Amino acid sequence: MNYINFNLSIIAIVQALERSFISNDWITIVIVACVALVVLVKVAYEARFIDFTELLVNEKYLLKANKEIKFQDPFNIILFAAQLLSVSLFIYIAFVQFGVSVTLAPVLLYIRIALVYVVFVALKFFIERMMGVLFDGEHILSSYQFQKLSYRSFFALILLPVNALFVYGLQPSLLLIQIIIGVFVIFNLISLINTLRRYENLIYYNLFYFILYLCALEIAPYFILYKVFSKSVN
Repeated sequence: MNYINFNLSIIAIVQALERSFISNDWITIVIVACVALVVLVKVAYEARFIDFTELLVNEKYLLKANKEIKFQDPFNIILFAAQLLSVSLFIYIAFVQFGVSVTLAPVLLYIRIALVYVVFVALKFFIERMMGVLFDGEHILSSYQFQKLSYRSFFALILLPVNALFVYGLQPSLLLIQIIIGVFVIFNLISLINTLRRYENLIYYNLFYFILYLCALEIAPYFILYKVFSKSVN
């Protein structure tokens, strides 16, 4: 009888592990897709990718790219696709960890998060472009936008193994999530500081418009998202 109970216990454990593995199949596909995109961009643009990976050490990548900024460049598009998948997965993990009440299936929740992320980034991008044209500062804003895109793509690459660790190993805590969000803020601040340093004289003579831009398009959108997320958690 003890032998039978022991076998039944093993079967129950195996079934439980199997169900858990199946529930993460779509997450595995997302992570593999991110890795495939990174490998693709490394193989297709090896020299440029090496410069990109040294983004925090030197500005060689930004100095080369700023000579001819093209957001529609395949290199930038592939990196943004990886950024979209990786950042959306992290947001999904945060939603699950904080117990945000949703009625959607996990994969549908992830797709909705990814769609919201794309719409948010695209809408913010085009509003910034319009403001640049309106206030005759299109070149400065283009440079700043490109720096933000580069740093966020770099952040997404760092986030990829972190996401895998959260899914398959370490249970994410509130502190870890906050630290990662803090790192994201630091990456944005680095981009802003580089822009300030490069165009300090021009910004000084247009300080009012620069402060208006920061309040309207750099602080307010994230503050609104924070409030919405806080209400969802509560």
